[in-house]
This record gives sequence, structure tokens and C-alpha cells, in this order.
Amino acid sequence: MERAYFILSSVKVILLSIVLHLANPYTRDVSAQEDSEIHRFFFIPGGAYHGKYSPNAFTRTYCESMNDLLGEDFLVIDGAVSKSAINNVAWALSRGQKPMRKPEKKKKTVIAFKSIMEALHDETSDINIVSSSFGTALTAQVGIMLTDFFITAGKEMPDINLVMGSSMISKDSKLYFKLEELRREGMLTTLIYDELQDPGDNVTGMCGKSRVGAFARGLRMSIVIFHKYKGQPSILNNNPQTGHLHLQRAQSEEKAEKFLEVTLIDYALAGEEIRAKAIEMLKN
Repeated sequence: MERAYFILSSVKVILLSIVLHLANPYTRDVSAQEDSEIHRFFFIPGGAYHGKYSPNAFTRTYCESMNDLLGEDFLVIDGAVSKSAINNVAWALSRGQKPMRKPEKKKKTVIAFKSIMEALHDETSDINIVSSSFGTALTAQVGIMLTDFFITAGKEMPDINLVMGSSMISKDSKLYFKLEELRREGMLTTLIYDELQDPGDNVTGMCGKSRVGAFARGLRMSIVIFHKYKGQPSILNNNPQTGHLHLQRAQSEEKAEKFLEVTLIDYALAGEEIRAKAIEMLKN
């Protein structure tokens, strides 16, 4: 049954991609061989996203920096993010444990997948999906969706790099195991996780291995009256100095700088020229 679901889902993804290709003449032709390379970066923000220029210092600083460095090769996938932070978090808690059975029928995964496919060009050499918090659950599901498409379609696969910072996904989950399996098999080129987690942040891995456990942890993290839960106050406390660490970090420019350092300098995902520019940017 699982194999049948996989085949059916893959066929639907292929049909969706064909439609996108016909509608967009700039969609990647993976048979083309070009000397020049274009590194495409996609950012899936956290659940409390309010736009590129939001009061969230991390999002604002990261987006401004990436726009300066990459220009049109950087895209925020905001259509998949609900206006309600609660809805976004609930989505992650519901789908952050294992690969989705029919991602081509779910609104958020379809929007993210289409946004990526429509943005690819003939010269695109790699797909880089950078995410934080809620966005890491969507990134994991869409990353699997992309590999399924290229494998089933028999097309040359571009490098696919996933960056999951401040992640709600647990490394003990079937979802993360699937990502690691794809990485070992060469279907995912890079999987960045450990370098972008904040020590002491109990949001990290909160989706766990079961949906029930995820919502139970979410409730426990919200209702903290007299004591801290796993060293942190309530997740509802967003005070920039004394609030929950996850929210403190979201309100800091340092988090954005760390994302830039790890992805563009340490891993050089955008190439050596951008690496040099990022080094110079972070010096100032």
C-alpha cells in the first residue's frame, strides 16, 4: 500500500511540474549544460512571519542581507505561511514527525513546491531551502517532495541543500531519518541542522516522534505559571530580554548573522564570490 501511495503521489507531482513548465518558459531544463551557475535560495520563515520588513529582527536582517548579496536569486516563500502564527505552529506539530503521504494535496506543500519550481532557470545549479522554526517542518516535507519528483521523472537532479535552524523537527523522528537517508544516498547534497540550533531552546525537536506528544509539549510549554519548563519561561513570553529563548533569538540580528555565516561562509552554498562578499558584510 505504501509503495502504491508513493507511486501515485509521485505521478501527481510530475503532472503538476509539467503544467508549471508549460506555463513558465524559464522553468529549469535539467538537460541543459551551462558553464555558468545560479545558486537559488528560498527562505521559509517561522510561524510569526510579518513580511520581509517585519519587526522580527532576525527575519528583517536576514532577508535584507540576502537581497543585497543575491538579488533576484533569493526568494521568500511567504505564500505558504498563514497570517496566524498559531495555525502555522499547529501545522508543524501535526506534520513534523514523518513524511506526508500525499503532499501534493496539501496547500502549504503545494504552494512551496510550485514557488520553487517556477523560480528555477536553465542555469540553476542548486536549490537551497533555508528555514527557521515552523518553516523547518515545511522544508523537510518539500525537500522530500522535490527528490521524489526528480527521481520519478528520471531527470538530472540539481544539488538540493536543506538548512533547518531553530528546528521543531526532532532528529529522532521518521521525518529526519528520511532526510538523512536521502543525504546518504546522494539525493540531498547538504543537510544543515546542528550548527543552527540554540542550546537551551526547548522548541528544538518539539515535534518529537508522535503528533499527540508534540501537542502535549506545546501545551506544557505554553502553560508555565510558577516555574520554568526545561529551563525556559512560557513560549508565550516574548520579552526580548526575559522571554522564551526561541523568541529572544527571533528578535536578534545575531541569529541572522549566524545563518549567513554557516550557509554562505562555512558551507559556501552560494559559491566563492558570494562567500567573499558575506565575509566582508559580516565584518562591518
